[in-house]
Amino acid sequence: MTLRADVHQMMRDRPATRVWLAVLASGARDFDELATAAGLTPLGRAWVEIDRGRAERFLAGLLRFDLAYKSEVMTQHRADWLAGEFVRAFGRYDVRFATNSPDLPDGAAFGWDPATEHTFDAGLAVISTMGAAIYWVADED
Repeated sequence: MTLRADVHQMMRDRPATRVWLAVLASGARDFDELATAAGLTPLGRAWVEIDRGRAERFLAGLLRFDLAYKSEVMTQHRADWLAGEFVRAFGRYDVRFATNSPDLPDGAAFGWDPATEHTFDAGLAVISTMGAAIYWVADED
């Protein structure tokens, strides 16, 4: 699994209190192992597994909108492109996606199980035969 350097940098540069982007070439057994490797709190049974399409939409919303105020921090075009590049990097088959929320970050009612000590946090974890990665964002009120 290779995430292009420009994609990696643009995702890390998203304005936020803190951004985590961990890519593991050797993969991970489960989402909790991946979270721990990135320095996040494992969520156990609170992980919400989602399909590829929802994962891409969730990530695009996470990249585009501030979690605290829902203000735009990135253009829709760039957020959609980055989300697509990230999701496609793991191939089409044998890929699992999970997050800490059943809601999209741009939704009016955003609920989540926290993986950090910050006021708001959300992210996407990916495990595939090609590797694993987690992208997480935390914002303050």
